Amino acid sequence: MKKWLTLLVPCVVLVAAIVWWKRDDPGRPLAPRSSVEAVDGVSPLASLQATPQAQEHLERQRFEADAKDFFARSASLRAVERSERADALTRQIDKYEAAGGLSAGEAVLLRTALVKATVDDPARQAEEVAAIADRYRAHADRRMAAFLEQQRNDPRFQAYKAREAQVVAEVMAATTIPAGLTRDQYLRQRLQEERERAYAP
Repeated sequence: MKKWLTLLVPCVVLVAAIVWWKRDDPGRPLAPRSSVEAVDGVSPLASLQATPQAQEHLERQRFEADAKDFFARSASLRAVERSERADALTRQIDKYEAAGGLSAGEAVLLRTALVKATVDDPARQAEEVAAIADRYRAHADRRMAAFLEQQRNDPRFQAYKAREAQVVAEVMAATTIPAGLTRDQYLRQRLQEERERAYAP
């Protein structure tokens, strides 16, 4: 009898568990539940796609696809369509470059490719490409001048530069270099320490 009860109890527990599990809809198997439920009838994927970041990403993908398509098909486009699409791509390049979404190098490559795709005369092509290069070079020169001016007016940078010459002289005059480093490695390490000290908060 005891053996019979030992076998019967697990069977009863199993049947009870099955009945309880299927109690919501006894006539059909249960549909798998999503780990993230829809809220107010809007799926989580749709909610995610509606975010500004997702929209920006999709817009960037469209821009890249448009650019690839244009460069692949520009030779076969009619002159008016080619010009209109090139103008649209130029506005997109301006927008992404201004927002920091394109580096200067990427923008130069795209602008140069647009010139080559839209200007048939090789001499005019060369002029426009040179103008693009000159414009970016001038911009880079202005940024470098502004950076150097900022450094000249930065007391931390001036403190570092004053120590830099002393550290170089000390390392060059040293007869032994610690920790098995080469002289150049030790100099780099010392200068890094001086930079950290000068710019410490």
